[in-house]
Amino acid sequence: MNYQDILGNCSETTVSQLVSRCPQTLDVFRKYVPEIETHRQTPVDMVASLADVEPKQLCQELFDTVMEQTPIEDLETDVLLELILKRYDARHLEKLPEIHRLARKIEAVHRANPEVPKGITLAIKKLEYMLADHIERENDYVLKRMEHDQPPSPDTPIAQMNEEHSLIKTQLKKLRHMTRNYRTPESACRSWQRFYDELKSLDFRLSEQMYLERDVLFPRFQF
Repeated sequence: MNYQDILGNCSETTVSQLVSRCPQTLDVFRKYVPEIETHRQTPVDMVASLADVEPKQLCQELFDTVMEQTPIEDLETDVLLELILKRYDARHLEKLPEIHRLARKIEAVHRANPEVPKGITLAIKKLEYMLADHIERENDYVLKRMEHDQPPSPDTPIAQMNEEHSLIKTQLKKLRHMTRNYRTPESACRSWQRFYDELKSLDFRLSEQMYLERDVLFPRFQF
C-alpha cells in the first residue's frame, strides 16, 4: 500500500489536514518538531525537511498511526484490496518458504528429541501449498473483480473462498496442536524458537486476513 492511499500526496497534505483526520498524528509530528503548532499549514514533506529526517521515515510513522486509529471496517474497498495484496498475501508468500526451511532443519537436527512435533515439515508444506493455490485463485477470480467497488459477476466464487478459509483454519488448528500453541521446550535452540515465533506470527496474520475478507470485504458484494 502506498502512503498516498491513506495520507494523500505528502507534498500537498498539511499538518492541519492530517491532524483533523487523525488527532493522534499530532504526537508523531511533535516528536520531530516540538513547535509543530506553528507549522499547521505546512505540508508533511516540508515538516520532514524541518526535522532533518527522511520523508519516508516520517510518512511511515504517520501511516502506521493512521492505520492503527482507523477502524479497518471503514477503509475504502480499494484500500482494503491493496492491504490484502501487499500487507498480507505478499508477506505470506515471502515468509512460508523460510518457515518451511526452519521446520525441515528442526526435524533433521533434533530428530532424536521427543518434543519435536513429528511430521511438522509435511504439515507446513501442506499449508504452503494450500495458501499459494488459494491466493492465486482468489486474486484472479475474486479480488480483481471488486476493484473500484464494481459489482462482481454472479459467478464470482466468494462462497468457495470462504470454504477454503475454513480448510486453512483447520490446518492452522492442527499446527497449534502439534506445537502446543507454539510453546517451545526449555531445551529449544534459537532456530527452534524462531521457527515457532514465525509460525505464530503467520497464524495471527492469516486469521486477521480471513476476518478482513469474510466479515468486512466480501459482505459488501453479497446481497
